Order: sequence, then C-alpha cells, then structure tokens
Amino acid sequence: MLFDLNEEQTQLTKALSKVIQKEIGDSYISFSKYMSLALYHPKYGYYNNLLYKFGSRGDFITAPLVSELFAIGLSQQIKEVFAKNVGRNILEFGAGNGQLMLDLLASLDGEIEHYYIMELSTSLAHLQQERLNKENPQLKDQVTWLSALPHKFNGVIIGNEVLDAIACDVVHWQSGEIYSKVVSFESNKFMFTDIKASEQIQKICKDIRQLENNYTSEVSLERSGFIRSLSDMLTQGVIILIDYGYGESEYYSPSRSNGTLRGFFRQHQLDNVLIYPGLIDITSSVDFTAIAKTAIDNNLDLLGFTTQSSFLINCGILNELEKKHKGYSHSEYLQLTNQLNRLISPNEMGEIFKVIAFSKNMDHPDYMGFNNGDRSYTL
Repeated sequence: MLFDLNEEQTQLTKALSKVIQKEIGDSYISFSKYMSLALYHPKYGYYNNLLYKFGSRGDFITAPLVSELFAIGLSQQIKEVFAKNVGRNILEFGAGNGQLMLDLLASLDGEIEHYYIMELSTSLAHLQQERLNKENPQLKDQVTWLSALPHKFNGVIIGNEVLDAIACDVVHWQSGEIYSKVVSFESNKFMFTDIKASEQIQKICKDIRQLENNYTSEVSLERSGFIRSLSDMLTQGVIILIDYGYGESEYYSPSRSNGTLRGFFRQHQLDNVLIYPGLIDITSSVDFTAIAKTAIDNNLDLLGFTTQSSFLINCGILNELEKKHKGYSHSEYLQLTNQLNRLISPNEMGEIFKVIAFSKNMDHPDYMGFNNGDRSYTL
C-alpha cells in the first residue's frame, strides 16, 4: 500500500533513508539495527521527529488515550504495592504524549513521592513537559525526566506499550536451518535477505518449541537486555508491563507462519515495514514467555500474567466507573461506558493486550490485578 506524502514527510523519509543506506553500504545490516534507526534516529527517527503520532489523526491510539479509566484501574494496583512499605515512587518508560503520567498523578494525588520518566525521544519528552506545565503545573516539581537509568530504584516501574517498540530480529526456519532476515538496499529500495543466523540467535531459536518448516517470526535480544537492566536497577518493588503478545506456544503457532512484524501509518496496518522509514511505527508482538524466563533468571519473581480486561476488572474498574455515575450527565456517563468497553471488550483491547508483573524483594501474596484470570500457566 502506497500513500500520498506531503513535502515534509517526503523530505524526512528521504533523509533517513540516506542515513540507513550509508549504514548498509555495499553489504547489509541486521533488522534490529534497521528498526533502531527507523524508530530512534536522533533527528529523523519515528519517535524523535516532530510529526504527530497519537490519537485519531496520528498512527495509533494507546489505552491511556482511550480513557482515564485505564490509569484509574492501574492506580489501584499501584496503591496496593505502595501499602507494602515500598518506596512510593513511579518510573515510567516511554510515556508517549504524557497522558498516563497526568492521569496517574491525578489518581494517586497525595500518595506518590516522585514520578520519574525515562524517555528516549527528546521531542516526546518536551511534549510531556509542556502538558504537565499547562495541565497540572502544581505537580511539576514532583516529576523528573531521566536521560539514563538510575543506579538504583525503589517503587513501581511501568511500561505501557514499550516492549513492542524495542528492536527485534527477524528469523526464518527453513529445511532444518535457521536464518536471520537482514536488510540490504537493492534496486533503489530496502529489501530482506536471508543469511545464516548468528550463534546467539541460533541458540535462542533452538530453545523455542517451533517445528514448522518455512516459518518466519521474531526474537529480541534487546527486550531481554531491557529486562536484565530493570532487575539490576530495582532494589525493591514491582514491574508492570502492558503490551500485545502471547505466551511462546501461541506466539510461534503454525497460524503465525509469517510472524507478527508490522507497521502502522495513518491508522493503517502495513505488512511491508521497510517503506517510509521515519514515518511508520514498526512493531512486533511480545513473546511473554521469553520476557518471563529472562526476568526469573535475573532474580525477579513472577506475580502474574493476564489480559488487560481481567487486570482492570480485578482492580475494581467497574466500581470506579459506578462512582462517577452521580457526577456525570447521562451523555458523559454513556461516553465513559463506551470508553471502558473499548478497554475491556474481547473484540477491542481487552484480550489483545496482556499485563505481566514481576517483583523483587517483596512478599508474594496475591496481587489484586491477578486474582482472577491469571494465565501464567500459558507461559
């Protein structure tokens, strides 16, 4: 699918294409390298350039943009963690347009000591700061933007749709061999080419229960590295990660023989992720089994794994909606009900998105978000 681009979009994608072509030279680069440049190049990358990305006129809509109810539900789980004498701090990764930060600050009013944001995108960090200064300026001293991971952290770590945006490699099983799909530049366009996978990727793939021939999927060394970094940093507290994905057996099922890699541009899903670098969001679903294995191997305890729907309902989101009934007009309450339906309906975000949580140096009773519908057995 091709789109009509305006002049700004055309010049931006041309500029980033030249950067990537220079990296490739007469050879190739790994797809993870391509994805990192396409998303995070300091000037032209998707998350760093100034083109608008969020909401109905952007490329995607995240749960915090759907309704404040998402943060209200999440805040109930956070309050339960805070009650266990853990540091009343939040560290959010990839805060997008800042909506989740604003909603959590409102929901946790008076119950939070400090809110930290780790944001790789300079332009998004500026947007978040501008919104905080405009919409909740009295709390601006409570929020700090970080340029590097803290050496130690005590509290709750949140990543909403962060894992899917971490670079992955594309692998191809064929006739008993495992290949990596690398990116070359030929005939004036970026193309995938198969090469023998590295020993590191071969080892990961051989541990995956995937028996199909001519099968393409993804693995991510960077996601595993991210989880290791969180464990090294966390002294005591809980990590909550929300994203779309599956356990290993479902992730690498025969029905997904072409993998989960895709791009998003103007609310359209693209199968070809090598077009319009810098303009499209490149993403792949999350193998939550790989995330859980890495976490457990690095001294984290698995608290639970469930759907977004079960998590929010367990956290009392239906009761929170009912509380708002008295203060809203009929039309406002109907709108809020429709928003909640989008968050928890199986046909919307409810089943597609999963929530996984880990703890470190915490007691391990049941946590409310996973009291019912825990799917840890699928990992």
